Amino acid sequence: MEIMEMARLLGLAIKESDAGKRVEACKNAYEENEQIIALTTEFDVQQKALAALAGDKDTDPNLISSIQTRITEIYEEVLATDAYKNYEKAQNELNELVTRVNATMMAQVTGQVSEGCTHDCSTCGGCH
Repeated sequence: MEIMEMARLLGLAIKESDAGKRVEACKNAYEENEQIIALTTEFDVQQKALAALAGDKDTDPNLISSIQTRITEIYEEVLATDAYKNYEKAQNELNELVTRVNATMMAQVTGQVSEGCTHDCSTCGGCH
């Protein structure tokens, strides 16, 4: 079997893993969340308003500051949602899986097992 075909199959296996399925489910929940949709719509409007005012010397600095403050508030509101937190957690778990897979492949290529923390205690010789 060709190496790239094996990589493709490995990618599909990762996608179909529990971690891969969690990411997909959390991504869908995030993208379909009505609160997040409303916040991102407002975020876009505020960004466009700020861009429209950029470079205009007659613009009230308080208006620009107010828009920037609202943009920050919206961003923080999105980060505080459960949908975002769940998606971020699932993505981090998937990233850890991919890191472990990559470390396993590199160990086979180089013959050297990484001594760094993989966050998978089964690969560990003791806590740091």
